[in-house]
Amino acid sequence: MTSTTSPAQSTAERLRAEYGPALTLGDDCDLANDLQVGIDQGAHLTIGDRVSNRRGSTPQVHRGATVAIGTDVAVGEHAFISVVAGIRIGDGAAVSNMRDLHDHNHRPRTTAHVPSGQLVPWASGFEAAPIVLESGAILSNKVAVTAGVRIGANALVGANAVVSHSIAPDTIATGVPAGVRRRFDGAPAPREDRRTLTVGFFGTSIMEHLEAVNAQMTTQANLPEIGSKVTVEGWHQRGWVHRLALSLRAAWPHVTFNIRNHGEGGATSRDIAGIVEGDRATTGTDYDLVFLGCGINDVWRRFQNRMAEAVDLDEYTRHFNTMLDQLSGYTRRIIVISETPFGPIELPATVADMNTELSRYNEAAAKAAADHDALFLDVWAPFTAAAHHLAPAGGEDDPGSLWSDGVHLTELGDTVLLQQAEQLLAEHRIVEKLLDYSG
Repeated sequence: MTSTTSPAQSTAERLRAEYGPALTLGDDCDLANDLQVGIDQGAHLTIGDRVSNRRGSTPQVHRGATVAIGTDVAVGEHAFISVVAGIRIGDGAAVSNMRDLHDHNHRPRTTAHVPSGQLVPWASGFEAAPIVLESGAILSNKVAVTAGVRIGANALVGANAVVSHSIAPDTIATGVPAGVRRRFDGAPAPREDRRTLTVGFFGTSIMEHLEAVNAQMTTQANLPEIGSKVTVEGWHQRGWVHRLALSLRAAWPHVTFNIRNHGEGGATSRDIAGIVEGDRATTGTDYDLVFLGCGINDVWRRFQNRMAEAVDLDEYTRHFNTMLDQLSGYTRRIIVISETPFGPIELPATVADMNTELSRYNEAAAKAAADHDALFLDVWAPFTAAAHHLAPAGGEDDPGSLWSDGVHLTELGDTVLLQQAEQLLAEHRIVEKLLDYSG
């Protein structure tokens, strides 16, 4: 890949002579004399106008890959770029000294990847995903960026950071792995198209959580008089799912969250399996993230003596595995959420029996999740702990009650679920990983 043209030529002339149509080079570029570019067959490198590239830099564009460097970009000394899929650096971005951009990683040396056992570093092959630096992004000295990462417009990555997951626009990120330390009001800069994450919820009324709506009830400047009557104009979905959607949108305002809540009141696993199948058949939606949880009605119907609607544990397990089999084919990440326990809906002894049975269904859901590489969110333990420490339920107006009726949740119960969901998302950095480009 090293040039053999005359040293008397400018760097731009040398590169044009070496690579011809595989290189698109803009005007007024400041390219170091020792810039060593490698462009394999079928690859392409684009360098925009007024790009500065200092000494010791080495861009390598491997077979079939593309690198696109925008206008007014500054690349510091001893910067290394190695590309198998693609890298795009937006206008006005800066890449400081001694930094490393690799859009690929070695695959593990499994028997499937290296069936012959060949002992060479590249025998297992590579997993690759593009890297994007949006306009105005700045990488400080000695920063490493790994495959699949997108760094937002105006973002500033501090020295010595390792960026292994995407960074939001208008933020300062530092550390290993790099994490956002603070946000700022970013200067005007061209913005990439907004990313969209589609999040689905499949479950019972605890996910659906319908509330009656009249516009006047929520208009602070035009609230109805106390004692007056209003007409229910419709239903809105609220509860922990609605609040989680608001939390996601507030935490990642540069991302569009397409929330699809398929919760249905009274649904058993039998019903929800039909909902999952029908959703795929009618909409064909691919999901980035799905929350799946059911079982409380499967158990409750038996204790209500509604035996035709009740679902025993074996049938429940079959439905749950079928849903996970199907969802795994078009969902990037699945979170199975346990059911919340029954509250004071019957005599204490009956409630205890109901919860003993429901816990068996939660155990089956946890096993199904593990078998399908899905996360399992156990809200049972924190929910019962909160119920133990809070005041005994005294009706739906009791601020210490987690349940409005022993099954459906109050705002306090919803908050317990919300906190557990947010904690799981944060611990596993799920949204950050979903914002990365897949390999």
